[in-house]
Amino acid sequence: MKKNILSFILLSGIMFGCTDVLNTVPTDRLSSEVYWQTDEDAEYAANAVYRFLESPITIIGRDGMSDIARATFETSDETKVEGSIADPQTNIFQNTWNDMYKGIRRCNDYMANIDKITPTNEAKVKQFTAEVRTLRCYFYSRLVSYFGDVPLVTTPIGINESKTLTRTPVSQIYDFIYEEITDATKYLPATTVEKGRVTKGAAQGILARTMLFAAGNVTGTDNRTNTYLQRAKDAADAVIALDVYSLLPTYEGLFLYENENNQEVIFDKQHMKDVFSNAVMNNFGAVSLGNNGSAISPTAILLDEYETINGKSISEDPEYDPQNPYANRDPRLSYTLYYPGSVLPNGAIYDSRPGWSNSGDVIGASYQVSKTGLLPRKYINAEDLGQSNRTNCGINFVLLRYAEILLIAAEARIELDTEKDVALKYINEIRQREDVMMPQLKEITQQSDLRTAVRHERMVELGLEGNRFFDVRRWKTAISVCNMNQIEGMRYVDKETGELVKVVTDYKKKFTERDYLWPIPYNERQLNTNLIQNDGWN
Repeated sequence: MKKNILSFILLSGIMFGCTDVLNTVPTDRLSSEVYWQTDEDAEYAANAVYRFLESPITIIGRDGMSDIARATFETSDETKVEGSIADPQTNIFQNTWNDMYKGIRRCNDYMANIDKITPTNEAKVKQFTAEVRTLRCYFYSRLVSYFGDVPLVTTPIGINESKTLTRTPVSQIYDFIYEEITDATKYLPATTVEKGRVTKGAAQGILARTMLFAAGNVTGTDNRTNTYLQRAKDAADAVIALDVYSLLPTYEGLFLYENENNQEVIFDKQHMKDVFSNAVMNNFGAVSLGNNGSAISPTAILLDEYETINGKSISEDPEYDPQNPYANRDPRLSYTLYYPGSVLPNGAIYDSRPGWSNSGDVIGASYQVSKTGLLPRKYINAEDLGQSNRTNCGINFVLLRYAEILLIAAEARIELDTEKDVALKYINEIRQREDVMMPQLKEITQQSDLRTAVRHERMVELGLEGNRFFDVRRWKTAISVCNMNQIEGMRYVDKETGELVKVVTDYKKKFTERDYLWPIPYNERQLNTNLIQNDGWN
């Protein structure tokens, strides 16, 4: 089914408009003069927008700038961001800005030309248009979560117009997203044979996530918290009410080729080897598998968050054995992290312990290995071994899954201080997945206790899927959890002394108030002085 949407993603080189001195139709690219004719043209143009969705490398890498991981490569932009030493000229800011606005520009081009078509299947063309409208909202939702106020542009513009743009308040952008998706949903199907397309559930899910982030008021200028929470609740409830999605019985299986497009996937970015691949193995897999090493090194903060199988924290459970720290833990730990003793996709045992192995994964063996001794496990699959180019991975990357929707529905209720029993029910559904089966949470009624429970569950359920970066910002906890003078990693027993060793690096994370929002990129402000800089970045 991947081919249906991927076949024409490469069509994204289409030029939707062209003018030259002779006013002739260009022969080297498609022009709006000849392109916008048929229903098929609408479909191919809609398909081309999907390629601008963020890559697995980008999204997973975001968690390296949170508390649950650190950047492995100390010269990377991510290192500068998490050390609060980045400036507006740091490439990651410009690249993120460019990537999102490229997608928006493609959506705007589509919207400006779609009425040129006289459709033979009006419902189908309206569906493609609704997909594009939703994708434009997705791009804007990502932009505001990074930068706060950004220019809201909904029509194609030229260079001169771009130089006069000003930043649109986030409240207006969130209202635009809410109204656009609410209307677009009317034209989207609940399910589609062509996997990867935006559906009714995907649109409502994007809305739910966006409104939950909006409730955090990261900019400090939009105090409609309860309005956004209610919108998030309603959108998440709408996804649940579709009765289309359910939890996959196997958590481990969520990230395997064999379970692509399963019943838990609401929205993903489709990939295919040799056609539209990704580099998840090369960028996050173990060095011993022949890769460049993981761009992020998970920390002990994530490791320690996983409860024992008794449903207690490791500090509270007397049965927890520090000498054997990975045993008898929440099964999601072993499905999320590689730690000493884990089995790699090639059947070898992962061992990063100094003195225990000659493996290329041992801490300090090279600059490429994990600095904490821990590695991400999600999306690292045997199908991507043995190929000369490990950037040629075909695994789909899940952008939104049903477990997150349940957690959004739960969190919105908790923050609205309503239907606490329903919130607890959703949390327990996730804890009771067939291959997880963590003890149910019972008799929790206090809002603060429920808040702790749902935040814990988001951390262990969605760990290293790119959500933590945004969570600690909208909760306003980043300034406390992302300031570290040292970073702890794995625990292991010293081979000679038998003593427990905690891996500690002197790597520092720093987070200040300015870091809740990224700066408007330097080049953008050089081109347009109307783009006022975010506080603390001048």
